[in-house]
Amino acid sequence: MNRILYYHQQSNFSRKIRILLAEKKLDCELKEVNLKNKPSEFIKISPIGKVPVFVEQDGTVIWDSTLIAEYLDETYPQPSFYPSNYQAKLECRKWEEIADYLGDNII
Repeated sequence: MNRILYYHQQSNFSRKIRILLAEKKLDCELKEVNLKNKPSEFIKISPIGKVPVFVEQDGTVIWDSTLIAEYLDETYPQPSFYPSNYQAKLECRKWEEIADYLGDNII
């Protein structure tokens, strides 16, 4: 099974994960989701009905961009997205949350 990222072109959250996948040079099949007419295969794996949703090669399904980013960084550590130091990681996550909030409210 290939990795799959369900995304929407205008979603900042999807864009964050697409950038992270590219930076880590991870092959991933991209499936754009029509958010006004969500396909049944997407609804089955996304309990909240939002993008992005990442499906790992072993079938593990992860939704929410922050959870996906954390999973990818821990599973594929090079190059690192988050700092290894706890305090620095916390600071990074705070800025990530601000960026997510601002990005979501701009669109």
